[in-house]
Amino acid sequence: MNLLRLPLLVLIDVFENMDFREKFLISLLSKRAKNTLKLTSVPSDVFFDLSNNFSIRLGYYTAGHYPLATSESDHIIGGKTMKLSFHTKGAIVEEESLRKQLLVANHLLDTCRISTISAAFFKPTISASPWKFMQMINRRQLSIKSFYYEVGASPEYVSKILDECTEVTDNVVIIGWFPDDYVYTPSRQFNATKLRVYGNFNWSNLESFMNCRYATVQFGENSTRTAQFYNSFFTKWMDSGARLQRLTLKCMKQSENQLIMNALKESNRKSELNGVK
Repeated sequence: MNLLRLPLLVLIDVFENMDFREKFLISLLSKRAKNTLKLTSVPSDVFFDLSNNFSIRLGYYTAGHYPLATSESDHIIGGKTMKLSFHTKGAIVEEESLRKQLLVANHLLDTCRISTISAAFFKPTISASPWKFMQMINRRQLSIKSFYYEVGASPEYVSKILDECTEVTDNVVIIGWFPDDYVYTPSRQFNATKLRVYGNFNWSNLESFMNCRYATVQFGENSTRTAQFYNSFFTKWMDSGARLQRLTLKCMKQSENQLIMNALKESNRKSELNGVK
């Protein structure tokens, strides 16, 4: 019996009762099979974990929960043979080749209807991997819900990667230690509801975070910020009607804390004077 000859309404019920592995294997049969799956699929959230292996999971990510996977087997995707293992909600690409990982990701995105995407890049991460992956997602104009990145790349790639995640909607987490002379100016403001930077932060202007609702920043020991910097930032924040509601600054030296307090007092003084006028 040719399953794909069944009416679409029947196929919707059939595919709904299949697990991820069964549907993925059907999608490899032909272009028609892949298109039929996409037409009948229910929109899903997808989580990508690019670590030693490339893990894909449908549905929300649950930290610390790893479903039991099948033994790895060979499959041909995009003309390339690659090893994959499966579980009920996703697959693991048992390949370190970035090209093969992106081929699987593209195949999945061509097969499933996607609501939102979450991505995590844990150590060790090849320098170009997060950048090329995020480029691929943004070219498709898909909604990226969350982005977690442990920096292991050279500064050249870090800037490109961060530029690709300015449109993440919900949550951005960046962890890494940067050279004191590293400077990054975003091409656009970050738009995530929550943005957190841990490690050290001397590499960007706080103004690029004013479109986030909540921002948390861990400072490094060698601060390059001045009283003028903080006066300018707080004045713009108070006067702009920016989306930023709460800014949390961590690991500050006492001297920098004093700069901030002085800047806040100056900002309040200016606001009071403007109110009198």
